[in-house]
Amino acid sequence: MNYIEVKLVPVPMNEPVADVLAALLGPLGFDSFSTEADCLKAYCPQNLFDDVALQSTLDDFPLPDVSVKWVAEVVETQNWNQAWEAENALTPIPFGNQEIVIHPCMSFGSGHHETTSQLLEEIANFFDAHPSSRETPLQVLDMGTGTGVLAIACALCGAQVRAIEIDDWVADNARDNVLANDVAGRVQVECGDASLLQPEPRYDLVLANINRNVLLTDMATYCSTMRPGATLLMSGFYEEDVPAIRQCAEGLGLQYVAHRNRNNWVVIRFEK
Repeated sequence: MNYIEVKLVPVPMNEPVADVLAALLGPLGFDSFSTEADCLKAYCPQNLFDDVALQSTLDDFPLPDVSVKWVAEVVETQNWNQAWEAENALTPIPFGNQEIVIHPCMSFGSGHHETTSQLLEEIANFFDAHPSSRETPLQVLDMGTGTGVLAIACALCGAQVRAIEIDDWVADNARDNVLANDVAGRVQVECGDASLLQPEPRYDLVLANINRNVLLTDMATYCSTMRPGATLLMSGFYEEDVPAIRQCAEGLGLQYVAHRNRNNWVVIRFEK
């Protein structure tokens, strides 16, 4: 499958502007991003690319005094995966007294973004309070698994994990990372979306690091899979999105526990 690479050049270019661009482009089908000194490169499956919708979104850019120019080109998945990986070699991610090795291949979830790093911290805290073991493993659902980094972290804590990813090539990347971290027996990676889930309470922990609109749409399905007392950890949105996320969750009978943010990226926790 070919992708469209869009090079966005905002003036000024800085981290907050790049973060807002990525958040705006997610609902348009863009699922991977690479930040450079003067631009943000965004990647969208060719069949989902809509140049009119892209321009309309940029015309309504919410930050004042920011202008954005862009150019687009078609790239072949294998070639730009290899190029991105060569330019973005990552060190192993510390997790407790272990390390997670991730080869992103343009998938989201290298472990260094604020959403992923905060979720890794929350996962460590969860398993400190709820030990899992090979004899009695906790059951975890990881929606929008990306590179599989969160699923791998849970597996290293002794859990049994079902990881779901909507893009088939990203799911393949997650499977490779699962193998690289020797947790293949503990992580099952599937390609699909929330429609794969059945309304049966079976999970002790549900993770969803996606975007605000998907979370609001699919939260009821996540809730239907949670056991009484289970925890839901979500990220991929901003502090200003918390009221809408909280209203949706509490309307489903979930109890708000806490949230925190890093550079305005939020991780929020609910319990059933």
